Amino acid sequence: MIKKNEKFKFGSVIYYEDELNDDFETTNLKRIEIPEDFKFVHKGWFYNFWANLLYFGVAVPVLGLISKFGGIKVKGRENLKELNKEGCFIYSNHTSFFDVFDNQVLVFPFKKTHILGYTDALSNKLLKVVTPMLGHIPIPDSPKSFRKFQDSLEYYVIKKNRNVLVYPEAHIWPYYTKIRPFISTSFKYPAKLNRPVLPITACYRKSKFSSKAKITLYIGKPIYPKVDLSVNENKEYLRDECYNTMVETAEKYSTYEYIKYIKKESNDDKK
Repeated sequence: MIKKNEKFKFGSVIYYEDELNDDFETTNLKRIEIPEDFKFVHKGWFYNFWANLLYFGVAVPVLGLISKFGGIKVKGRENLKELNKEGCFIYSNHTSFFDVFDNQVLVFPFKKTHILGYTDALSNKLLKVVTPMLGHIPIPDSPKSFRKFQDSLEYYVIKKNRNVLVYPEAHIWPYYTKIRPFISTSFKYPAKLNRPVLPITACYRKSKFSSKAKITLYIGKPIYPKVDLSVNENKEYLRDECYNTMVETAEKYSTYEYIKYIKKESNDDKK
């Protein structure tokens, strides 16, 4: 059985118990409580000048080259045409610590994509400065901070026409070739703001030169909220449509299992 932080090798087996909560790749960073004066939105020209320089001048070209040299391919770019001038919510499966950068720099290299994530990305002084510049938006716990968080989504997606990247599976399962069940909570954001959902599925193929699996990102067609549904109804609708699209895509295009995942038998299963 693979342990957390252990190096993954071809043919390794991971035994899991809970698709919703098991996590097989963690960092040594600790989650923190967001201070009440945390600034979710920066409107000053000086901050944004350096943030854009770091994002578009450094991260996009450098990480883009790393991703391409890593053999990552992107399919379905024709589905992005109608989204060039409006913000959207991107939903993708979480199979690598680095897949956030792949979606940022390869799918929308000329349009800033923010990432919803845990507060561990703010756990030291350097990260607290750099990660927000790179688009990270921490998910808060307190009601007061949560209101500011929701306002920031509206500001970036509606007023700035940027994208927000969400990983509804929440936890990382390296090289996993299927789509894990996920809940509808995060789909309330596009439902409330009346913005489209863009499903992107990371699928795995065999490398021509090694046993290591390579990623192809498949961009699905945008899914729009329905005008005749309420926010809560649209939340469920968007979740179901996105999930079904990702499941079908993974079943069709994930053709190589680098790591094998096996569910542990529970005591109820043994009876």
